[in-house]
Amino acid sequence: MAPYREPAPPREEPGPEPHYVPLTRKQERTRRWLRAVPVLLLAMAALYFGRVWLFGAAIAWGVGVIVTDRLRARSLNGRLKAIAGTLARDGEPFVVSRGLEALVADARPYPGFHSVALLFLGIARARGGDLDGALDLLYVVQRGGWLRQRVVWQAWLLPWLSQLHAARAELDLARKWLDVARATLPADRREALYAPEALLAMREGRHEEAIALVEAYVGAAKPSDAVRGHFAFLRAYACECAGRPLPEDEVRAIVAARVATEGRALPVEKWWPEIAAFVEKHAPPRESAGSKSSDSHTERSA
Repeated sequence: MAPYREPAPPREEPGPEPHYVPLTRKQERTRRWLRAVPVLLLAMAALYFGRVWLFGAAIAWGVGVIVTDRLRARSLNGRLKAIAGTLARDGEPFVVSRGLEALVADARPYPGFHSVALLFLGIARARGGDLDGALDLLYVVQRGGWLRQRVVWQAWLLPWLSQLHAARAELDLARKWLDVARATLPADRREALYAPEALLAMREGRHEEAIALVEAYVGAAKPSDAVRGHFAFLRAYACECAGRPLPEDEVRAIVAARVATEGRALPVEKWWPEIAAFVEKHAPPRESAGSKSSDSHTERSA
């Protein structure tokens, strides 16, 4: 388990990495007009010189641009769905990040796809332990505005902004983004708020409320939901803080599963000293190199 790290000073507007910034709407409009310039020039040349074949060339060029754009968009969409599905199923974040980095590079001419790829890359970085890098990317997506009218993506972006700030103990920012999420998301998307609400409740010492939120999520989640283990871990910690700890064997099993799948969920223990101490207290004992060599020597002697 990585040691707990002191959070960096609070910041609401982290500086973006320039090569990850989506195109602005003005840049995207300019790009579309530039792609249409050859068609207009060919059409004007056809009128000026009276050559019918130039009209055919203009039409062929325009159709070719449209077909190429759609084929590329379809390819990006297929790659994005595959990677997003892997991440949603609790895939290994470092493997997912490599695929997302390539997708981010290819999708920049398409700001919508680019923003979604940046969103998932930020989530993968958070699960890998890079909280600052994750917030940088999520704020880039939020400022870009390309996903602002898409509820399906806001249901990822806004709760993640809230819970990452809660993990950093930046409670004012966590409350701010949670309030924005509550005002933005419709009723059928409110299950996305369980995680930030539970983390914020735990940060503020409202452990019974956090337990109720976690149990409500687990009760509504499918048995195959990959996040159930993460919520079981949060519930075990909240129950211990509330003075009614779970049986020790159950806690040890939950923590052992957590340690064994490090990186598959938001590793709040890296920025939360009390949860780091909880993991250290209940983690399975590590075998020393000496004991391993002694055991292997005993086996050979037998």
